[in-house]
Amino acid sequence: MITASQIYDLFNKEFPFDTQESWDNSGLLIYSGKASEKVLVCLDVTPQAVEKAVETGAGIIVSHHPVIFGGLTEVYAGDVVYQLIKNDISVISAHTNFDRYRYGTCYAMADRLNMEITDTDFDFGLLAECSEMSVQELGWQCKSAFGAATVTLPHKKVNTVFICAGSGSGMKEEIIESGADCFITGECKYHDMLDLAAEDIAVITTGHDNSEKISVDTLAQLIKDNFEDTDVQVYIEDSLTHNI
Repeated sequence: MITASQIYDLFNKEFPFDTQESWDNSGLLIYSGKASEKVLVCLDVTPQAVEKAVETGAGIIVSHHPVIFGGLTEVYAGDVVYQLIKNDISVISAHTNFDRYRYGTCYAMADRLNMEITDTDFDFGLLAECSEMSVQELGWQCKSAFGAATVTLPHKKVNTVFICAGSGSGMKEEIIESGADCFITGECKYHDMLDLAAEDIAVITTGHDNSEKISVDTLAQLIKDNFEDTDVQVYIEDSLTHNI
């Protein structure tokens, strides 16, 4: 049996919650106080994730994206938060504090692409190297690894890559200064891509959720390694967006 507070303490040691962004809401967000034999780990606490937790008997959900976000002011019957409380399910969310973790989402992206990490001295993201190839070729690798990819400057040759999971919008100055010739992220604003293209820096986007689903495996493994008798289940939904 394990409690949500035990998982919180583990996470707080590995990627302290006080390192999250000021706008974030990571932490122990719903706490029933009850111990559970099972933990469900997911990207987003959707109605389907709650249904899965109830179905499997998981009394604790661990998510990357916070279940309470953006100034929740009211809760109605049928809402996700209502269903969690009704079913005595605790929720811990580790978002931007986990993104800053040395072995967090960006690290996992580089690992899945078999890239060598060369610099992690950034607020978010990291610098990595790959064998020289065209952006189009690297885009195909990203599609294979994460399920989707769009590219700019497809014929440009690249080997130094800046990686930032989730939303990489607003990071163009840091990317330019890093010396990267390609930027891989979940999503990026069009005008940021234009500005990067003007600096001869290509952009590959995979979709926000596609780039962060791998965080679920890392969070789950951390719990398994530290609480061996706990049944840790990974729940990954289909991407919210689909190519047609």
